[in-house]
Amino acid sequence: MKESLYIISNRANCKYCYKCLRNCPVKAISFQNDVSFVIEDECILCGTCVNVCPQNAKNYRDDITKFESLINKPFIVSIAPSFYGNEDAPLKILSILKSLGAVYISETAVGAEFVTEEYIRIYENSNHSLITTSCPVIVNLIEKHYPHLIPYMMPIVSPAIAHSQFLNQLFGDLPKLFVGPCIAKKEELENYYDVVLTFEELEKFIKKREIIVDDCKERLPDFPYPKRTRFYPTSGGILFSAQQNTYNHLILEGVNNIIDFLEHFNENINEKVIIEMSACHGGCLNGPATDRNVNILEKRFKLNSVIKQINNTSIQPKYIDLKEYNFSLKKQFINKSKKVEISKEKIENILKSMEKDSPEKELNCSGCGYDTCVEKAKAVYLGKAEKDMCFAYLIEKVSSVSNKVVDESPNGILIFKDNDLLYINESAKKLFVNYEKERLIEICERIFNDPNRIHEIYINGKKFYFYPKAFSLPEDSGNVILLVDITELIIQKERMNELKSKTIEKIEEVLNNQMKLAQDIASILGESIAETKAHFLEFKKYMGEENADV
Repeated sequence: MKESLYIISNRANCKYCYKCLRNCPVKAISFQNDVSFVIEDECILCGTCVNVCPQNAKNYRDDITKFESLINKPFIVSIAPSFYGNEDAPLKILSILKSLGAVYISETAVGAEFVTEEYIRIYENSNHSLITTSCPVIVNLIEKHYPHLIPYMMPIVSPAIAHSQFLNQLFGDLPKLFVGPCIAKKEELENYYDVVLTFEELEKFIKKREIIVDDCKERLPDFPYPKRTRFYPTSGGILFSAQQNTYNHLILEGVNNIIDFLEHFNENINEKVIIEMSACHGGCLNGPATDRNVNILEKRFKLNSVIKQINNTSIQPKYIDLKEYNFSLKKQFINKSKKVEISKEKIENILKSMEKDSPEKELNCSGCGYDTCVEKAKAVYLGKAEKDMCFAYLIEKVSSVSNKVVDESPNGILIFKDNDLLYINESAKKLFVNYEKERLIEICERIFNDPNRIHEIYINGKKFYFYPKAFSLPEDSGNVILLVDITELIIQKERMNELKSKTIEKIEEVLNNQMKLAQDIASILGESIAETKAHFLEFKKYMGEENADV
């Protein structure tokens, strides 16, 4: 799968909330191996993912730098008619473009004049219903996802392409800038304009250059003017411009509404109808790269006001004469579908691997971003999604692991409520193998009411020591007792205390014996010294008597 060149994914910002996928009408977003990106072959460039992402992880390609390369050199500009409804001072911004090097600023609505005339001619010569092809998102939708309906598409280029050809006849190869409300135009006009900017990008550029719009003078677009197509970006604007009220017509807006219609196209159409389709609710005035904080009604009022201002200000305006120009408007649409058929067996196998082995387990909750579990399974098969994207599957998986950990815990775990034993794990079962349920509940209640001490429990005549942990589950769903068996620790402690006591007694005995021995030795030494002294005194006396006789 190839990543879109026009919708850029900031993977560092993505938090895997799947909001973009939930809102993407064609599910053209891949989540695989911790990497999220927009799939080029499936994306219709409606811009929904860009506008709904709460983390700014999706954005469209920025061409401001590319535009800056045109500045201070001659270039020409095509301004989409929705520009008048999106900007507070659109005619002043035209003056800014002029100061940057624009030698000619023309309304894209001029190109719409050529397209509208062709729509009328083709429809009147057709024997079946036809779909307008001015919206590049709708063109992408049909070519990539409903190619069997290509025969019903008006084989005509969009107004922006027609305008490009018009400008080429006037100025040849002079660089061209298109300014519009649509992200899809960046792809559609790649080979027709040197730079394609959105209204947002133009506003960013003006802010970056610190240009004060209010200080600029107003400037009108250059002649020739469109006659009736400035309302193209409004709801029903194409048919309004055609001024053919006798046609059977249908106006459809919003990609999801249009998809629903295309899914049942043959059932919906029983007669020749011209079908005006716009991906955006309210038309191009409400495009993805317009000011989303301004409601469609206010934009429509702005558009009406600026059109009146241009008409009232222009002195001897020149209107487009289609007969003066000659270029081809033909467009051949092609099948770009990459749809892969997946067998029912493969889908079922993937569902089973996600613990969905029965229809009851297919919740179709859309938590993963896909409308149904079957659609999610198809995405897994195609490598667009991972099984772990399913919250129900993930919860079941975590719950299963948690249960396994609890069941295999060496500590006894019991859950009780209202004189009923709700759960007992394997370790507790082995400990209390001969205990009756009532007796166990009694022990649990006693421990739960006094959890801050070591508890002694006799099991099969043997005394066990347990260090408990006790807590209540949320929403009064039960009380938990966790018993840590510390019997061996207590026994070892008692043995150690006994050993210490005996050791101290032995040391005292040895010390006493040594003291007695020392006393005995001292006594013997004392008697010996006294006897020696007595003999010495006698000897001394004897010696004294001998000396006297001499």
